[in-house]
Amino acid sequence: MTNSVLLGEMREALVTHLVAVEEQSASFIEEFFPNSDPERAKAKGIVEEYIKKLEGLVQEAHLCNNPGAFPLAIIGSRVEVEDLNTNEKMAFQIISPLGELPDENGISPLSPVGKALFLKAIGEEVKVEAPGGTFHYRITAIHYPAVG
Repeated sequence: MTNSVLLGEMREALVTHLVAVEEQSASFIEEFFPNSDPERAKAKGIVEEYIKKLEGLVQEAHLCNNPGAFPLAIIGSRVEVEDLNTNEKMAFQIISPLGELPDENGISPLSPVGKALFLKAIGEEVKVEAPGGTFHYRITAIHYPAVG
């Protein structure tokens, strides 16, 4: 496959994802944040920011020519991280909170790890406060669509 075909597929996948997010955003807010409280307003702001960033990514898809260097961790991406305490390498698939149950590496952006990685870039370090303890990760690669 040529690079331009891959970029076309990536742009098409981003457009499809953007349309789905725009169509589902109201039901997502209603389902996960039914009460009018600060959490609902915060979630609405995050969804709006996410849509803006997706629109930017669609416009700049032609610049994403390195398959492991996608600019942001978004829903549908595979994020590779290194644990800064153990040097262990692992990968997480960010999945839609409205979708199927995750496989063993699937995480929702509403989970502690998902919140920490969501909309972050390669090289960023994140701290995760999870039921299993506190973890420190560095993002080493982001793939979108999550293949390869």
